[in-house]
Amino acid sequence: MQCTKCRNEIPEESCFCSFCGIRLKPPVRSARKRGNGQGTVYRRKNGKWQAEITLGYSVRNGKKYRKRLTKGGFERKKDAVAYLSVLKADQNPKKQITVSQLWELFRNTRMQQISPSRQRAYTAAYHKIADAVGYRKIDELTVRELQDIVNQFGISYDTKSDLKILFSQLYLLAVRDDYAPKNKAVYIQLPEPVRPEREIFTEREITEIWTDYRLNPSPIAAHLLIMLYTGMRPGELLTIRRENINLEEQYLTGGIKTKKGRNRKIILPDKILPVIRYLMTIKTDGTLTCYQSAYFLRRDWKLKKAELHIRDELALYSCRHTYITRLTRLKLSPAMLQELAGHTDYETTLLYTHLSVADRLLEVNRLS
Repeated sequence: MQCTKCRNEIPEESCFCSFCGIRLKPPVRSARKRGNGQGTVYRRKNGKWQAEITLGYSVRNGKKYRKRLTKGGFERKKDAVAYLSVLKADQNPKKQITVSQLWELFRNTRMQQISPSRQRAYTAAYHKIADAVGYRKIDELTVRELQDIVNQFGISYDTKSDLKILFSQLYLLAVRDDYAPKNKAVYIQLPEPVRPEREIFTEREITEIWTDYRLNPSPIAAHLLIMLYTGMRPGELLTIRRENINLEEQYLTGGIKTKKGRNRKIILPDKILPVIRYLMTIKTDGTLTCYQSAYFLRRDWKLKKAELHIRDELALYSCRHTYITRLTRLKLSPAMLQELAGHTDYETTLLYTHLSVADRLLEVNRLS
């Protein structure tokens, strides 16, 4: 055998040249080792292979102990090596939380910051779906499942909307705390809202309520008249406190919903002052209203409608629509009408005006 460098004759199968010392055969490389933290495998006495990763270390009684995660029983070494990736995944298990657990978290935190009416809406929405999905992991729900749940349990547009908003609130907490990667509720599709034309009180019906109040004053008649002559929403009236009523300057401070609508001065016309005083005499604690919630207010209004033979389609909120429509007929300026309604923009105020064909005919007949 001849050296490839110095060309001297050397014994066959030599690894090095005895004259110049050059390596004649490539080195035998050991098997590639896994990097630190990738785990290890070894054969047990029973001949089976064991996969093992180190989770960390702990100290007990001054001694250092290694925390391990292992899996044994592999017939072949390569099977044990392949299983190391599974052990690594189990090292950091996925955080999971159920819909019912998220609801409790939401109920005790974020829900405390919203209005009582929205709290009731969220509570009612959750009770609709609790049995169906309360036990489910939030991240396991698919968009299709969410859509089916909303379609099944949402009877009207409003209930469907409440369900979507509730899911969105729960996902906000889940994403914040790493229980879900994204808010899937944003993909829930809602139908087009159907908003029926709001009915307004006729002058005859308003007179009926006044007559009933004067003959036999009652809290429900008083509440109706206050809303008809101030434009307050039922929820607003239920929150008015006595200390916010200024009878001398004829206004009270209250309001809900938008920034402009909250804590605004609501004007009290002369005609309604005796009604305010009546409620203040029969209710002597902090609030003006005699009702604990809108439920009881609606209940008494339903009974009063039947008693006075007033149209059943007139809801409590019709008082506000009636108030704005009557002001419109008085030819108030748009700025004043918007201010009295407590709306942020005049376009919203226009949605509350319900001028009849006769009203419009009266206006066009003024053309010369």
